[in-house]
Amino acid sequence: MTDELYQCTARRLATPHPEAVDLSDTVAEAREWFQQKGYDFAPVLETGNPVGYVGVERLAEADDDKPVKRVLKNIQLQHIISSDATFDDILTGLEEQFFYFLGGKNQVTGILTRADVNTSPAQIHLFDRISLVERELRNLIDDVAPDWKADVYFPEDVEKEIDKRHTKAKEANVELSKIHYAGFSALENIVTEYEECWRACGYNKDHKAGSDLDKIRKLRNDVAHSNLILQTTSDEYRTQGRSIRDLIKIYEALTNCNRSLLNRSE
Repeated sequence: MTDELYQCTARRLATPHPEAVDLSDTVAEAREWFQQKGYDFAPVLETGNPVGYVGVERLAEADDDKPVKRVLKNIQLQHIISSDATFDDILTGLEEQFFYFLGGKNQVTGILTRADVNTSPAQIHLFDRISLVERELRNLIDDVAPDWKADVYFPEDVEKEIDKRHTKAKEANVELSKIHYAGFSALENIVTEYEECWRACGYNKDHKAGSDLDKIRKLRNDVAHSNLILQTTSDEYRTQGRSIRDLIKIYEALTNCNRSLLNRSE
């Protein structure tokens, strides 16, 4: 499944060759630099070589005239991520901590933060995966529920829109079956209506299929309109919006659904 699809590795997602704080800076100078750049973390360099890192929260707690070398932390193995790390590994890692460095020979070649999940490589990757599941859902419905339009209730405006799109395609001599003109929310309704459909997606209960597909649909809409994928980078329980934990669950559901649908068609 993955070989023919767009891959989003840490190398593609990370900010390459990040700007750095100089070891000779004071805390006040570094704090002002962070404010100007809008960064949360940055490496600290001495004569061009990395000697550690510092974060904006640690700087906020230190005295202005203290040298940065007194507040920096060492870059340890736990702060490094492979440049070839896959998107699911990236998400899992970013749930554990807020940032990672990518490294080369005695240098920091990139920095990866939760905010990077909102950049184009992640959007393209998710669009690729969601498009695949959407295509396979249409094929599934065509195969096992060809009478969906008669069996499943849709509001009148939704039915009219499906018919309108189908008619235009037919007039242009490029029509497909009607399911190809139904939106993702219609696909949700159809899949949850037919047991053979939701089981083919890898589910044991229709309501679980409906819940996951609804979350995938909302993610799809954000990706399609270039809205934020991660709506918060906070770990606070009461924070509103899609968190890194939420995205991990949605991505897992998307991956499992794709795998089940593709296995069905083999």
